[in-house]
Amino acid sequence: MGWFGKYQNIDSAVNRGYARWGKWLWGALILPVVIYLGWSVWAAVWGPPSGPVTLIIHSEIDRPIREFSVNGVAGANAFAYGGGGATCCGSISGDKAEIIWTVDYTLAQYKAGVRSEVHKKILPMPQRQWGENYLHTYFLPEENVRLWWSTGFNHPDSRDIKDQTSELKKDK
Repeated sequence: MGWFGKYQNIDSAVNRGYARWGKWLWGALILPVVIYLGWSVWAAVWGPPSGPVTLIIHSEIDRPIREFSVNGVAGANAFAYGGGGATCCGSISGDKAEIIWTVDYTLAQYKAGVRSEVHKKILPMPQRQWGENYLHTYFLPEENVRLWWSTGFNHPDSRDIKDQTSELKKDK
């Protein structure tokens, strides 16, 4: 029996094995793909909200905010008593939000001896709903920070600010 005969024996053994085990082999190869696609459909339809987040900054303090971050995702800076900007796109998740921000100084404050300060605060992460891709970070006096999710570039109205201020007074 030559080389061709050995090859023919091996080939017929492989064909017999494939006839017997082929459906199981293909099932084992396709199963992970089906599981992954099923999980993807579940996550897209019924899963928790996820995806890119736009960080928006609002400031009601007397000093500029040079930089800030929420759970390591960098945000924009803001003028004193002013709105700031927005940064896109980061992924923010978890039950807690670690906010780190650096307050800067104006020229008058610098001449008065005021220097940059780094602050850190850990807050509970607000509940995110579907379609809420904007995380607003609202800096208030006395190192108070508020977070909320929204569906756009909105600012809290005066009633919300009044409610938040009264909550701060209750906390003290």
